[in-house]
Amino acid sequence: MNMPPRYFPALLLMLACFIRLIYFYQFQENPFFDHLPELWDQTLYHKGAQALVEGDPFALAPGEPNQQSPFYQYFLGLIYFFSGVELTSAWIVQLILGIVSTFLVYVIAKRYMSQGSAFMAAVMFTFYGGNWFYECTLYRASLVTLLILSVCLLLLRFAERPSIGLLIGSALSLSFLTQARTNLILFVPFALVYLWKKVFSRRDMGRKWLAGYLVIFFLASLPLLIWVKQIHGNWGPYDQTGGENFYLANSPDYSVRSVVHDKKYRNLLESERLGTRPALQLILKDIAERPLDVTKVYLKKVYYYFNDYEVPTTHNYYLSSELSSVLKWGSIPFGVIATLGISGFFWSWKSWKRLTLLHAFFLGNLLAYLPFFIFSRYRLSMVPFLCIFSAFTLQMIYQRFQKNDLRALSSVIISVFALGWFVKTAPLPEGKIRILDYINLSSAYLNNHKSDDDDRAYNYLERSWELSRSLPADLRNPKMIRRALSHFYFRKADSFWNKGDAVREAFALRRAIAFDFSSSPLHARYSSNLIKKGEPKKALLEALIALTLTPNSFDLNLLAGKIYTNELSHPLWGLYHFLLARNFADQPVPSSLENSIQNLQGVLNLNSIPFDLQKLTLKVRDRLTREILSLKSFSMNPTLPVEASNWASEKLYNYRLGLHQYLLFERGVNPAFIYHQLGMLEWNFFKNDNSAFYYLEKAWDHGLRTQQLASLLNDLSEKLATRNIS
Repeated sequence: MNMPPRYFPALLLMLACFIRLIYFYQFQENPFFDHLPELWDQTLYHKGAQALVEGDPFALAPGEPNQQSPFYQYFLGLIYFFSGVELTSAWIVQLILGIVSTFLVYVIAKRYMSQGSAFMAAVMFTFYGGNWFYECTLYRASLVTLLILSVCLLLLRFAERPSIGLLIGSALSLSFLTQARTNLILFVPFALVYLWKKVFSRRDMGRKWLAGYLVIFFLASLPLLIWVKQIHGNWGPYDQTGGENFYLANSPDYSVRSVVHDKKYRNLLESERLGTRPALQLILKDIAERPLDVTKVYLKKVYYYFNDYEVPTTHNYYLSSELSSVLKWGSIPFGVIATLGISGFFWSWKSWKRLTLLHAFFLGNLLAYLPFFIFSRYRLSMVPFLCIFSAFTLQMIYQRFQKNDLRALSSVIISVFALGWFVKTAPLPEGKIRILDYINLSSAYLNNHKSDDDDRAYNYLERSWELSRSLPADLRNPKMIRRALSHFYFRKADSFWNKGDAVREAFALRRAIAFDFSSSPLHARYSSNLIKKGEPKKALLEALIALTLTPNSFDLNLLAGKIYTNELSHPLWGLYHFLLARNFADQPVPSSLENSIQNLQGVLNLNSIPFDLQKLTLKVRDRLTREILSLKSFSMNPTLPVEASNWASEKLYNYRLGLHQYLLFERGVNPAFIYHQLGMLEWNFFKNDNSAFYYLEKAWDHGLRTQQLASLLNDLSEKLATRNIS
């Protein structure tokens, strides 16, 4: 039974609301529902909107570069003003924007095809999961989609029936679109050419309509242009994220689906911040020198733009699908929409014998984003037009089938299947889910202030590690995962410290250090824990390791001085580190430190009037050299003493402690030799591959580059990258 078209809007409303209600309900299980990680663009928008509500008319995010267009921040600020600073409010409003966009798709499609086909276009748009996915993020994608549909509809209506109201609405919507994303300024010439043909070329009122349109567009754009001048000090585009990303996205070496800051790119950042014009000059230079490579990059961009794979930035569509069954099973794949949409673009062109505004918006979306990164959220504004063209393709297939036109039907179906094969899912070398995606989700669980989620956080870190170790060596990222694991255990240590459980805190700190041995704060924290547990000698070793990593630290020298003085009764070493602490202290110097130095001077008969920090430090160093640090005690080459294999554990421990003292004392010994000895101690005697690799790598960095060491480092690196982390 055919449904009367008058029921289509009501049914669309029901479907659009129903699918979004289900997704919103399931999204509440996602840690990103009420948590925004630091350093993400979403956090910048959120902070800017919050600042607006708190009275800052510029909506500046505190402590952020504020290089993006502020339009979205003002939009969020409006939401927060009426509903309070709650992420839930933003999700609900943006889901409503998605529902409105569904109706705009239906209304626009009705102007080009039957109501049934228009309904099908809107249904396809409704059930594309990328819409709901990005409607529940603080990205501009859903707002841009609404604006681009508004521009399209108002252009159509103004061209059909010019009026003051439609003139204002069309000019405002076009201005807002360009303010939301600067690269969408490409739609301005598209719109003006279209309106010139339809309205502005008329002899009676055409020029007046054009003048009014341009004036309204300019006046609507002026406030944010003034914002740019006020904040950045010069006139320019709304988005001022720098020319570096523009250059990187057009580099002949750009991999298209991932952003890799290679050596050439980092050198550019170190030399200067690129403006748009210098970046464009570099791009033109690359085009002139490597035209074939640049052409290949753009062909790959077109391919991946329409590919079924949802290229992630911070959020991963496929990982989020594990937390939402409707996203996993209730969504139309992008590849289906792309296949039918591209087919519809060309078949409608042939059928209508002309290019329409729909074709212009299709091309506008493609051309506006091709010079930039290819991410799934950037193509969201293309989806409505793909859905409309998809409905045209389905309408064509149905009509050819009804007419039994097998020749035309077969040509359409063959083209659809050929395109379907072309845009089939081509995930990243890591797979659909990246190592970084697991880490991002783990971090969200760890930082959402719900202790019950800590196990989930660890589970995703385990998955990232298992993925990494399963990949070829050049695709692994063990360092990033190890830092994330270290942070996880550091947070666990904080939790145990708050509970007064020093034993479990120590275990968590040891695990944290095992995953990131080069972290000075971790060693310092573990040193304090060991003091609390009554293990001063171990505490001293951790303090000295921390100092070798951060030698100019006031706090660490103070810590070492206290351990030497209060716990181990080594006043000369204690005084030495107290003097270093005084040298690195901010003014004024704490009175407790001054008193400690004076007391130790008296004990050691090193009083000097007037007090001279430099002379006293040199005197203490000289006395330490003569009385304690004997060069005969240590091997002056990279190898450990031959007799070390017969040493008891206590002597090995003391030798390791002495090597760290030598590192800090700067006796002129090649630090590569000391690092190598420390590495061999850790590897052969203490069976600690993590610290062994750190010390041996430091030996390599300090110039000890032998074939034997290179082979050992490679073996350790492979072992550490593929071992079981449990």
